[in-house]
Amino acid sequence: MSYNTDFLIAAMIIQLIILCHFSAQKRPDDLNNQLFLILSVLVSLDIAFEVLSTFYINFEHAGTRLGAMFTTTVFYLFQALLPFVLICYVRSLRANKILSPGEMLASSIPTLILVCIIFGNLKTGLLFSFDSSMNYIRGPWYMLMYFSALSHLLTALILTCLWWKILGTSKVLVLIEILILLASGVIVQAFCHQLLMTGFGLSLGILALFITINNPHANTDNLTGLYDKTYLLRKFSEMLSNRRIFHVITVTLYQLNHINKVTSVNGGDRLILSAARQLHRLCGDNVFRISGKRFLIFTFSQEQFELYLDELKNLFHPDTALSETIVYSPVIISGISHAERFEDGGSILDYAQYLESLAPNTGLNETVRDTDKTMERFLYLKKVEQFLHTAITNDLFEVYYQPVYSLKEKRYITLEALSRLYHPELGWIPPDIFIQIAEKNHLVDRITNLQFRRICRFIQEHPLLTDRLCNIKMNLSPLDLIQTNSSSRLIRLMDEYGIKHSFIQFEITETVATEYNSALNKAVDDFANSGIGLCLDDFGSGYANLNTVMQLPFSAIKLDRSLLNKICEDPRSANFYHSIVSSFQNMDFHVISEGVETAAEVKLLSDYGVDMIQGFYFSKPLPPEKLLDLLDKSYRPQERYRI
Repeated sequence: MSYNTDFLIAAMIIQLIILCHFSAQKRPDDLNNQLFLILSVLVSLDIAFEVLSTFYINFEHAGTRLGAMFTTTVFYLFQALLPFVLICYVRSLRANKILSPGEMLASSIPTLILVCIIFGNLKTGLLFSFDSSMNYIRGPWYMLMYFSALSHLLTALILTCLWWKILGTSKVLVLIEILILLASGVIVQAFCHQLLMTGFGLSLGILALFITINNPHANTDNLTGLYDKTYLLRKFSEMLSNRRIFHVITVTLYQLNHINKVTSVNGGDRLILSAARQLHRLCGDNVFRISGKRFLIFTFSQEQFELYLDELKNLFHPDTALSETIVYSPVIISGISHAERFEDGGSILDYAQYLESLAPNTGLNETVRDTDKTMERFLYLKKVEQFLHTAITNDLFEVYYQPVYSLKEKRYITLEALSRLYHPELGWIPPDIFIQIAEKNHLVDRITNLQFRRICRFIQEHPLLTDRLCNIKMNLSPLDLIQTNSSSRLIRLMDEYGIKHSFIQFEITETVATEYNSALNKAVDDFANSGIGLCLDDFGSGYANLNTVMQLPFSAIKLDRSLLNKICEDPRSANFYHSIVSSFQNMDFHVISEGVETAAEVKLLSDYGVDMIQGFYFSKPLPPEKLLDLLDKSYRPQERYRI
């Protein structure tokens, strides 16, 4: 029988092109790419020896029997090894970890048995043989090679489907397509022996991997040519799995957004390119660009770690830094020793970002290194973050109420509802911490919904509140206000519990008010049309001014605690506070002083004509039961005070 080698020659050309391009390009040096290179080389050798074997078989000359036996035997050996390497490749996508000797031996037993059969074939002829006329004769176990290949492909398919969530849909679909290509080649050749399609199917599978999963350009940053975050996370996984000691340094151009505004995006890009080039000169291929303005550097010894930290300080010094650029940018350099302590790459990046957040934005270069104290704080925040999901699912939040005292009526006339969360191990978690974490994880709207429902239920169960108080105030997060249906959702909850719209007043922080936009405008209009009042919270803590205040229909202004600093000792501070109170009252706003703790402060604020006081001097935030007791004791029937 004459065999057609056209498909094999085409497959060989495809393989040579892939190997040339893959070897010439910058590529990640992780286990998966190493296995891809091994797989590509084995496929190339497999096809080459199949071409030689076919040549000998087609030549049919008695003098070539030894060459035919040798090339065909080697070809069969590659056919036995390739399916095993393919399974190792699939496994490397799941976990970038080298197989232990025990795992390697256990998983390779079928392949070792097949290899023994191939070597034994030289005497037994169970798989193939050549007669005296150099005719190729199939042995009784000839189909064993096809069954072995198909069974390995089926195993790879099963593993791929089992690891669907870990690998991700895109990789799974690529692998399934490749396994179908390989299986098709094996099946076609099993039934049409003269069409040598197995090698062609292998080359198409390698080509598909080269274009998709192992594309050399897939894991490099388009602007800088450095490796990107996707490869970084794989590299983290590999080093953590192999328990390799390593250290991490991050460099953040923290004023890049400002530079983009001043010099345009092109100016910012030139700065990033210059930084990338200089970092690459210093650290080689161990530099990654993990976000728009952040770079990460691997080091593998403590000495190298310390050296790089010193070199980076000099590299970004204002007198010598980035001479190629038209503008200087300060950086935050954070260092993490022994990053192998962490469970995964995501935690390392989170910790690096946490260290960066500790640096003061002074406009100068800053260096932050991890310490036992920073690690302890970071682990505390991670525990809170993990607990937050459980707290939301099981509604473990509580609402405390801090009463607000009217200096005119000499009683409590409104409340601020405050979220509280108790951790069974950590105790009470400060609200600013768990709210900030909730905002970071886009969970704050779920907390708002739970807490507002609890507030509405509290009002419904105690109708006397609506007779004794003017309203109850609740803070809204910026993320609450940019949600498309946030305002209508909150209004529906009030209607569900039969709460008068005018009895609720939402507090908007100063930061939100300065970022006035269409989403906020829509929510504010919905609240105003429904009769829900607005209160500006924490005035004086940020950048709000009178123009900001006038844009939104506030009825009350809360002055931040920071404005009370030295008010009783420093006449200038006192006069400044007094002028703010007078200005707002002249514009018909009710003024609430926050954070009042002493009798002297109360006396001074009373002289200034402040409307209401909220602070520990009168009451701390109280759970519902204690709040009701306090209101009962302090309540005196009189004319309602509208705020």
